[in-house]
Amino acid sequence: MNDVIDNMVDRIMTQAQRMLEDGLYDWPTSRTALKRILDDLEARTLGHPSLERLRRYIAQRDEAWNSDRGRTK
Repeated sequence: MNDVIDNMVDRIMTQAQRMLEDGLYDWPTSRTALKRILDDLEARTLGHPSLERLRRYIAQRDEAWNSDRGRTK
């Protein structure tokens, strides 16, 4: 049986990616929201393995954002 937190993290990352691709949000705005969600989930489910996936997703998007900004300067 799939864990509720696993499913939640999957949906969060999928929705964030869709919104970024559709141009509804830029990365800094999305990052702020994702960080708040991550902080809340950490407070409620400390140490859950799916939280590391969300942390990695944020870090990967940070790297992509910084890389893209570096190329356009």
